[in-house]
Amino acid sequence: MTEFQKVVIGLLEMSHPEISRVRSQFAAEATQSASRRRTLKPTPIGNAVSAVKFAIAALLTGSRAIPLGDNGRLTRELGEYGNQLKGC
Repeated sequence: MTEFQKVVIGLLEMSHPEISRVRSQFAAEATQSASRRRTLKPTPIGNAVSAVKFAIAALLTGSRAIPLGDNGRLTRELGEYGNQLKGC
């Protein structure tokens, strides 16, 4: 997060206190989900399903790519999806 984004979020929290409550709720939920992820052990079938999902996502991303264009956003989206599949 850039410094500008941090300043804007701080200003929003000062003017709208409900934002800080929502952020703290999301942080608590993220901590709980992270602890649940650590307890789950990957299975061969689960790994295969994740690999197939990622392959389909890569094919769909490739269909949206622009030849000789800036496809950085598509690459980031695919990377984020891959990280999300690793966490499952």
